[in-house]
Amino acid sequence: MASTGPRITPGSLGSLGAKFEDFDLREVFLKAKPHTENINSQNFVVEFGPERARIAFDLDSDDMELLLRSERDVKHYPIRWINVWNPSTQSRAMKAIGDHYEFSERLVRLMYLSAQLQSPNAPRRARGRHGLTKRFQRHEDRHEDVELGAVGNPANGDFQLDSPVAPQFQKESIELMGELDDDSMELYLQVKNTVNYFSTDQTQKAFCIGAHWLHKRPVGNHEFHNKSMMPPKHWQWLTLCNDHTVLSIHEQPSFEPVPENEDEDQWKADELRNMRANTLDVLLQLSQEGFDLYRRKPLSLNSVRRPLNKWHSRDKPSLDRHETGMSFAIAGEPVSLADEGTSNLFYYLFEDYVAAGPLKTAERKLEQMTNKVLESTRPMIRKKSIDIIPTLHHLSKDLRELKHLFENYKNLISKITALGKVDAQVRNGHAEDARRVMLTDTALSRFERLGDRLQYLMLNSIEGYLGEINALSSTYFNLTQQKDSEATARLTRSATLLAKLSVFFLPISFLTSYFSIQIEDLYTYWHGTDYWYSFAVIASLSFLALFFFSRLLMFASDTLDEWASRISAWCRKMLQAMGFKIRDNDD
Repeated sequence: MASTGPRITPGSLGSLGAKFEDFDLREVFLKAKPHTENINSQNFVVEFGPERARIAFDLDSDDMELLLRSERDVKHYPIRWINVWNPSTQSRAMKAIGDHYEFSERLVRLMYLSAQLQSPNAPRRARGRHGLTKRFQRHEDRHEDVELGAVGNPANGDFQLDSPVAPQFQKESIELMGELDDDSMELYLQVKNTVNYFSTDQTQKAFCIGAHWLHKRPVGNHEFHNKSMMPPKHWQWLTLCNDHTVLSIHEQPSFEPVPENEDEDQWKADELRNMRANTLDVLLQLSQEGFDLYRRKPLSLNSVRRPLNKWHSRDKPSLDRHETGMSFAIAGEPVSLADEGTSNLFYYLFEDYVAAGPLKTAERKLEQMTNKVLESTRPMIRKKSIDIIPTLHHLSKDLRELKHLFENYKNLISKITALGKVDAQVRNGHAEDARRVMLTDTALSRFERLGDRLQYLMLNSIEGYLGEINALSSTYFNLTQQKDSEATARLTRSATLLAKLSVFFLPISFLTSYFSIQIEDLYTYWHGTDYWYSFAVIASLSFLALFFFSRLLMFASDTLDEWASRISAWCRKMLQAMGFKIRDNDD
């Protein structure tokens, strides 16, 4: 299905306009999915309105600079989305974007250089003369590293890190940023590696957030066991600009270790596809060809371009926020169509329900652990209950980490919704003064509902799961203590039985041994009747002692303790009388 109206012409973009294609054409639409799944892709730019959409893939640095300088066709394409893959390989383009939207110098540097710095967990590499690691320098191995995904045009400042032009990239990086102190970045990289870390930056022209998003772990051809239920994470920057532009910047992909017996290339390709799944879902629905693809996928369905047709058909004045100096109309309805589309695009790039996946896994594991804990008292299940405590420990650790992530998202949402608060200066100021980053009521209400879902569904569920884990741990230890008490009771009964048998048979054994002595002066006077009379007396006394064994043992123990105390006191007095200094027990 093609767009209505005239075909795309270069227009105000000059030669760059020829690189834009009609995104409503099916042959152009089919290029989007292979582009997002290719690790060598650099970027794409989408410009769209209610009736038309156009897209350009893999613009070089000169094209990006020209795009930002050129006058936009706001009549047909009022909304722009710039997506950058792996900004560390597109330093000039990132610098142009940062300068255009007045990003802080620190933010720009972190965007296109932090991915190339040495990880704090990686072994230390030898340094070059400029303080950069050898990762920036030329490698003898010219083969492309799939994890770096570094591609680009060397003539425009976009270099492959392992390519022969890496020294040129090193020189340009030093010109842009100065010499780097790699040690100063270790703490930042260590903190950033935590799942709940986020970053924000706001200027007069843009509001930027950076955070970790989760993505699904690939499903391999062989079954493997993973102790952690947390999905892998990736870092992404989202930026809302005041000229109806949204930026999404994905840092260099970081892949999980590939399990044994799995194809490494296929595994990384699947993980890369999962990393960019939400971006692809939003992108495809900006084309008329993709409107019907997500009817049966409600969680992936978005309202970015399609509702603009309804807005465009209304009898509304064709006013832009920059022209009116307002962001909201009466009754909270946005004035500008571009405001509405930009705000919703920013929201749907932020919204990604993959992070909710571990909650289902946690629920399933808790059900399994509950059955194991309750059945752990059965004798045949004891060996299978060894992994209960380690499993509960890892589950509790993952849930706490997930809780921190959702709290991080909630904090970000609170900062985003603050964009909707119009102060008195903007309300009473001039139109030029009102050109700042703002969200429409529609997007704000969506963010508020998302924050409510995070609290009442995600965070409260996690609190419930953590409470259930504590209850299971207490139940398991109580059941274990009960089993130990029962085992101790059985052992006590066995020991008591042996002691009673000893009380009965030891005197008889002594009697038998006595009559077995081969001493002539003794056994010549013994007769058979003497032995049996003695046996009857000893056996009767032993049998009576069985009934009074406990009391007799207690009486004997108390008597012996009393005798020991008296003897100890008498010895102490004697030693003191002899001149020895003996301390009393009370001292």
